[in-house]
Amino acid sequence: MLLANWLKTLLRSSRSSRITSRPGNTSRSQRSHRRTLRASAEILEDRTLLTTAIPTVPDLIGAFDTGDSADDNVTNKSTPAFIGDAAAGSTVEIFANGVSVGTTVALSPSGTYVISSSTLADGSYDITATADDGVSGVSDPSSALALTIDTVAPNVPSVPDLSSASDSGTADTDDLTNDTTPTLSGTSEAGIHVELTSDEDGLVGTASADGSGNWSITTSALSEDDHSLTATAKDIAGNTSTASAALVVTIDATSPAAPAIPDLATASDTGNDSDNITSDDTPTINGTAEADTSIELLSGSTSLGTTTADVSGNWSITTGALAETVHNLTATSTDA
Repeated sequence: MLLANWLKTLLRSSRSSRITSRPGNTSRSQRSHRRTLRASAEILEDRTLLTTAIPTVPDLIGAFDTGDSADDNVTNKSTPAFIGDAAAGSTVEIFANGVSVGTTVALSPSGTYVISSSTLADGSYDITATADDGVSGVSDPSSALALTIDTVAPNVPSVPDLSSASDSGTADTDDLTNDTTPTLSGTSEAGIHVELTSDEDGLVGTASADGSGNWSITTSALSEDDHSLTATAKDIAGNTSTASAALVVTIDATSPAAPAIPDLATASDTGNDSDNITSDDTPTINGTAEADTSIELLSGSTSLGTTTADVSGNWSITTGALAETVHNLTATSTDA
């Protein structure tokens, strides 16, 4: 365009010289020179109307978009690849914040181009493209694609903690429960995506940490077993932290077998042996149940005492003072 304008200026200057000269003094060579300049200017002007078409906005290829959604243009890849359309056969160049990071040739006849960028540091970038068909010159830059690169994994979350409401064991901190969908909590980076995993059942729940980094997950149904539960954190670019230390939780939703019928101890049976008649108002009662279960002795609905069955399942309870009457004694068993 600049050369065409220069030629036009030269033409105008030539015309001006012709006007100031005396009539009839224009030579054949001058007229020929003006015609050549005019034709050259017209050709160059036509060429400026055929500038290389501006490429489409570069699009981050799906396999490189590792963010929360397939089109958020957030990635943990430091050499992302882009796809777009340009003039068929033209040389396409992409830029990150104005700096060239890759070139390729658009396919013929489709005009599709694919470019992998050179290594980019973590940060935000405006990705643009230009095309050069080798005749009309380099096009103007395309509109920009806003790209974010983040390759740093988030910090490791804390060890998961079984909520006291879900810990149905004999202590609030024994991590024993009959709840197959227990609730666990912990801390991590604020706003981060947290995944809870069992060594037995795989991924069992997800949550987003709040603004203070606190998270809580009620799991999917867990099998009855010991579970090593770990938490990992995942950021919006798809970077995943190292797993936290494990919390071992025992899931036991099966009630223990009913204890055997309670038996009056021989030493407490003052009547005929095994007639269960006694003058002892604080008799000793024996029985068997599942090992290590908690035993409660009842007279009707009144509790007469508790104990724990030993490793062989044997248990013994000496009651408090009982009234002189017939007592129907039963025993219940509760596991840990």
